[in-house]
Amino acid sequence: MDVLRVTAEEYTSLVLDRRIFFNEPVFCELNRDKVDEVYYLIFMREKAAKFGLILGRTGDLVKCPFSASYSYPVEIKKNEKLATYDEAVQALENYCISIGVSEIRFTFPPMFYDEHILSAWISSFYRCNYELTKIDVNYAIDLEEMNVDVESYGQLITAKGRKSLRRAQRNGLTIQKCETEEEYAEAYEIVKMGHEFKGFPVRMSFEQLMDTMKLVDHDVFIVRNGEIGIVAEFLYRINKEIVQGIYTGTLPDHAGDNGMNMLTYFTINYYGNLGYKILNKEIATEDSIPNYGLCDFKESVGCRRSLKYSFKKSFKVN
Repeated sequence: MDVLRVTAEEYTSLVLDRRIFFNEPVFCELNRDKVDEVYYLIFMREKAAKFGLILGRTGDLVKCPFSASYSYPVEIKKNEKLATYDEAVQALENYCISIGVSEIRFTFPPMFYDEHILSAWISSFYRCNYELTKIDVNYAIDLEEMNVDVESYGQLITAKGRKSLRRAQRNGLTIQKCETEEEYAEAYEIVKMGHEFKGFPVRMSFEQLMDTMKLVDHDVFIVRNGEIGIVAEFLYRINKEIVQGIYTGTLPDHAGDNGMNMLTYFTINYYGNLGYKILNKEIATEDSIPNYGLCDFKESVGCRRSLKYSFKKSFKVN
């Protein structure tokens, strides 16, 4: 199997898989200044294109993804055999060595994105002696199960989650869908303050976030207590089935209002009624170490666990 480097335009025309926004050349081109080079790669066998992969290179290191929370090589021809995946992993190693790369890193999406394909990649990387560097716990909500009336939802979640949602309802909170740039900016400030209070600064500037949202269907919501915005969330519609919460934050002085409980139930109904199947609430671990409070909260609102694997491998370069 050979690896062919192509342009972003050629990659777009060859790789028709649109399952994940972070695998899109338009997203990678927007973020290409974060690395020295972007590689658009096509895996070929006997003139037949098998897989597509986007890598970002900085020095002797290449990463997939280089500016997102997950990515993976995608099939061009469907239903490839496991042996073909193994060939691709070996071909990638040979290619990296040929261009002077000394280390490669991968972070895969949680398994529910496509367990059939991800299982093949994870098995191949493991058997090709890639080091398993992290196993993060990702949380997501099954919208087909949880998109029910509030009483039924209350029976599907924990007692703590049920109590918090009732408290939020008694507090008279309201939810606003943002439409203007000023409302987006307000939501961003709420998220920023919430993150900084917990010691996890927001990595994207408001301008960077706005530029990204021009490329992907998205929604932004604010929970209000009276006129005060107390909770905000930015969500990407990753594909036709999955919505992902990108940034969420609560004003520190209003954590006891339980606005996030109300917003979670609201978004379950909102996206469930639109036909989406999964609401991805992202990881609650840092380098595989659980944030137990965050884990408990996500489980209390109906999230289920799924694993997210990261690998790396070092090469000897002549």
